[in-house]
Amino acid sequence: MKLATENLAVAGPAYCPLERVETAVVGIGYFGRLHAQCYARLKECKLTAVVDPDPTTQSVAQQLGVEWYRSIDELPDSVQTVSVATPISTHYTLTKRLLRRGFDVLLEKPIAETPEQAKELCVLAQASGRILQIGHIERFNPAYSFGPGLLSRARTIDMVRTTQRPPRNDQLNVVMDLMIHDLDLILYGVASDITSVRSEGHSRGITTIDDACVELHFSNGCIARMSAHWGAAASINDRCMLVDLGAGDSWALDFLRRTAYRTAPSHTYDQDLPPQIPSPPHDSLTAELASFIHASRHRTAPQVTPEHGHACV
Repeated sequence: MKLATENLAVAGPAYCPLERVETAVVGIGYFGRLHAQCYARLKECKLTAVVDPDPTTQSVAQQLGVEWYRSIDELPDSVQTVSVATPISTHYTLTKRLLRRGFDVLLEKPIAETPEQAKELCVLAQASGRILQIGHIERFNPAYSFGPGLLSRARTIDMVRTTQRPPRNDQLNVVMDLMIHDLDLILYGVASDITSVRSEGHSRGITTIDDACVELHFSNGCIARMSAHWGAAASINDRCMLVDLGAGDSWALDFLRRTAYRTAPSHTYDQDLPPQIPSPPHDSLTAELASFIHASRHRTAPQVTPEHGHACV
């Protein structure tokens, strides 16, 4: 498996860079509310509507001063971009309908329930000339600023991700809800073919998989080890990706504290990289949604393509 990283132009109507992009959010749960609030703050876009069949979500529309609709069929044609933050079981069907109507879509991860569904969404987005960005938010964490440059040279990568919160209502297992972040980061960063996979997992009665460990071997010699756990106490290395470049040079990408730093510099380390990467003031969600709006306005490929999302399913 090897992922393309080229930033190719995307077909479709060219919007005037000076226009504010009309935007809607589908699914007003926890993440959907955050999307709506963020869009309302972004100067490059105009939040027009929220969509959710639950009538209690009308209060969110009222607070933000936008329209509320029960169904995506009610969305006006003036809307150009849509965030989908609904349960995974609805991702495939909703996104197909939105792409066919001509909307650009930011789809929360994971892209779909099955690889077959994910592949079909990739093909449809390309055929329709629409932008489909997958919501792997950790790509926009400042800890990953130099991630691809570091991971492409890594000998070994170690990552632990835990959470004490319960899984979401759609009962995603720990791989599809937590480890998928690190799968995306590592597959994108290493950008090499996988030669072998070792994995194990078990359930503690929370979901089908509550503890998981995966080891990936890549054709360039890199070995990546990941583990994810529900309801586990955070360790000192929680959400901290340890990257060994060899020759005594190693890095820690700390996604919890939103920074990266060199842990063991060698005498020959890359002088172009600072010893520590500072965290900018903006949050990762703002950066993610702003990148999506930019891709829609300028018809450029999104930073997280549907092919990247497909690779993680």
